[in-house]
Amino acid sequence: MKNSKKLVTGLFTCILIQVLSIGSATASPANMLMQELDKDEDGFISLKEAVQHIELLRNFGLIDDDEDGKLTAQELAMSSLTPRVTSGASKVAVAQEN
Repeated sequence: MKNSKKLVTGLFTCILIQVLSIGSATASPANMLMQELDKDEDGFISLKEAVQHIELLRNFGLIDDDEDGKLTAQELAMSSLTPRVTSGASKVAVAQEN
C-alpha cells in the first residue's frame, strides 16, 4: 500500500512538472506575440502583421536576422529587442472599413 502511494505521488509530481514547463514555454513574449499577431497562422509575423504593434515595428529589421521580411518565433525569442506583450498600450489602432 505504501509503495502504491509513493508511485501515485511520483506520477502526479512528474505530471505537474510537465504541465508547468509547458505553461511557461507557451507564455514567453515570443510565443505571445506570435499568437497575437500571426493572423494568417503561417508561423511568421510579416511586416504587414507587425504594423499592429508599434514597438515590434520599430525593431522589425533588427530582429529579422535572416532579413527575409518576416519574423519567426526563434528570431523573436533570441532577440533582446523583442517587446513584451502588454494590454494594448503599444498597439496601433487599426481602422476597420465599414
